Amino acid sequence: MAQVQQIVRCELDPSKPVPEICAVITALTPYHPGQEEAILQGVKDAVEQRLMQLKGADTHAEPVRKPDRK
Repeated sequence: MAQVQQIVRCELDPSKPVPEICAVITALTPYHPGQEEAILQGVKDAVEQRLMQLKGADTHAEPVRKPDRK
């Protein structure tokens, strides 16, 4: 039986983060018709949370990456 997967693979230029991130969002939203507003709201919430962390307002937040020290 055939296995069908919808996969979007992206190669991003880290020297242009904003347009690259915007391009990824634009590429993904057509796969979720009628849910674009919810997706964008989720991205907005994540960005706002990260901005708060950067400002030090949320000192109890989990780090994005945990050190691999033993």
